[in-house]
Amino acid sequence: MSEGLEIKLACMSLMWGGNLSNEEMAAWINDVSAAGYAGVATFERELTRFIEQTDFVERITDRGLPLVSVDLVIDRDLDKVNRVCEVMQQLSAKHLVTIGGLAEKGADMNEIADLLNQIGEIALTYNVHACFHNHTHHTGETLEETEELLHKTDPAKFFGFLDVGHATKDFIGHPVEQRAAMFLEENWDRIDFLEFKDWHEESDLRTEVGAGRCDYNSVFRILKEKGYSGWITVEQNGPTGDKSPLECAKASREFIRQGLGV
Repeated sequence: MSEGLEIKLACMSLMWGGNLSNEEMAAWINDVSAAGYAGVATFERELTRFIEQTDFVERITDRGLPLVSVDLVIDRDLDKVNRVCEVMQQLSAKHLVTIGGLAEKGADMNEIADLLNQIGEIALTYNVHACFHNHTHHTGETLEETEELLHKTDPAKFFGFLDVGHATKDFIGHPVEQRAAMFLEENWDRIDFLEFKDWHEESDLRTEVGAGRCDYNSVFRILKEKGYSGWITVEQNGPTGDKSPLECAKASREFIRQGLGV
């Protein structure tokens, strides 16, 4: 481990499928363990079903793979936020990643920021940190939009986040390799959680970390200089080419190990 860094890596379920069946869940957990990750992350819709219908909790416990983060589509159902955060608290998961939904392209940022603050305030009562996921075709697609929305939220209630792959793809108007690093440098005081992903014109977001256009050397340098500690989720929007999800997960894990020493 690099000196001063206490980073653990979780692996997101998306690489194994956008809506994993109950039967596919077991293979995902097995692969994450085999690839050397320390935790798992998934979507609210899948988490709820897994807990109600499968032995998900027993499986991650047996594998020593805690639930780290949950992606939640943004809507006004605050009762759902309470339900999800209650489950997260029970499983000691800390990061609620709000994404998409009402935060569509062109949405009123003041309204979205107000809703995010409400979600963040609820999450904190469960010792969960809520953050916003920058994403293609949504509010916060560009660097400037992502910064504007972040600055409209209350730092006492809502936390900063960056999907490195989407930043590399979507932060147009800036040198592609530098896009993610620019945001991290400029907004580090708000960063609480990160998602490692990569992007390439040919493979889009089905790209292993380190195999795309992001300058991960700069990202790693920033994390080392700032002494980032905590979890990072690793995600890929499906495997690259003919590779299996396990092969891709291993490749990304090895690249990060070499770059960060974790």
